[in-house]
Amino acid sequence: MDEGPVERETVVVDTGSRGGGGGAIVAIVVVLALAVLAFLFFGGYLGGANKGDINVNVALPEVNLPPIHVDNPTTTQPSQPQQQPATNQSGK
Repeated sequence: MDEGPVERETVVVDTGSRGGGGGAIVAIVVVLALAVLAFLFFGGYLGGANKGDINVNVALPEVNLPPIHVDNPTTTQPSQPQQQPATNQSGK
């Protein structure tokens, strides 16, 4: 039985990997969903954040410090001798 010439030929290429990008896409979608839910929750849109005042009464000890006076030392003259101004030789 002669089947005649081959009209189509199927070539299967197996590289051994199965993609693996699906897990990354699922992780990104989950992170985005959690971010949206956190925004809605803490923004008060879901009634999760209480906008009430918090009153904390803490008795702090009274601290009395003595007055502080700081004397800065006067600046010292440079170690090089100062030059005397030139005197007028004419006597004026």
